[in-house]
Amino acid sequence: TGHMESHSDGVHSVVLSPDGSTLASGAGDRMLSMWDVTGHKQTLHIPACENSVASVCLHPNQQQLAVVGFSKKLQIINSSSGQKTEELDCPCVDTRTIVFSPKGDKMAAAGRNGKIRIWDVATGSSQRDIETDHRRIRALAFSPDGQSLAAAGASTKIRLFDTATGSIAKTLDTRPAKVYTLVFLDNHRLATGGTDNRVTIWDLDSQRPTNQLVGHTGTVAALACDATGNTLVSGSYDTTLCIWNLVSKQPVPATARRTPAGDAR
Repeated sequence: TGHMESHSDGVHSVVLSPDGSTLASGAGDRMLSMWDVTGHKQTLHIPACENSVASVCLHPNQQQLAVVGFSKKLQIINSSSGQKTEELDCPCVDTRTIVFSPKGDKMAAAGRNGKIRIWDVATGSSQRDIETDHRRIRALAFSPDGQSLAAAGASTKIRLFDTATGSIAKTLDTRPAKVYTLVFLDNHRLATGGTDNRVTIWDLDSQRPTNQLVGHTGTVAALACDATGNTLVSGSYDTTLCIWNLVSKQPVPATARRTPAGDAR
């Protein structure tokens, strides 16, 4: 455990490398930071956007970072040198989320206007734009096999697109909740969190929820799962983290909350 100070404004995005050795963060102060987690050593701290950083994503090769924010530019930054290697046009001036595909051959971004742009990573060329319902998109996720892209946000529907064609493959109805975060557990299961204060597990074959994980008292805004897809961590506006065992479909009987210094409990 440890506490790392870096930003002078709220942190909007964090990403951890698959091996747990590298952490990257972006914040309202326009800065991108990287850390050697084991040594608690900062390896990079640079301005990455014209305005606030909204989302940071680390390429599977760990050598490239994609950064987006409140501008129409997507920055590709070399994670070792901090040098910008590419600058690409985003589909809107308020881009909220950026993701790489599991193989690292594609990346996708979206934001306020609901348009999703998919790029070929090797060439930096735009492959296609996908139109939705013009409502803000807050979360994107590629399936583990890279064949599907899930998108969610201000709409009460999650749309899964075929990445090869851009067509809608499946639609999940989340009414009355709006989804703030989603993560694939495997190619057939999706976990989502949002304004109903719950984590929902979806079976993508039937396009129906199989389980509701109840424990938070505020909007669920962050999700992460382990490599097996059986342990899920959720973060909420209620200031807690919950750990869920999806094999038994029971919550681990513990939550994590930041305790102010000097507050003994």
